[in-house]
Amino acid sequence: MYLTRVAAWLSQGANCVLLAGHHDQTVSARCYVNRHSTPWNVARLAINTVFFWQPDHCQVSHQRDIEFSREVLINAYPEDRYARFRPARRWP
Repeated sequence: MYLTRVAAWLSQGANCVLLAGHHDQTVSARCYVNRHSTPWNVARLAINTVFFWQPDHCQVSHQRDIEFSREVLINAYPEDRYARFRPARRWP
């Protein structure tokens, strides 16, 4: 778990400093968001090849960023008026 967080931190730093991106977005998530642009799609395919055990690593990374953002909003604004940020309840 610790190494995963360090890797995410390094990826966010690379995205921010080297690629002039947002400081809370990993390179993988950014590749997924910009997948319609050829250079980003090539990078996405390369990253997904490195993480071959995940079906689509970049999409998973983007989804984790969204889930983390939701948690931040829910914790910052616990009132019911912000219920739209809560994920829909899933039944088993």
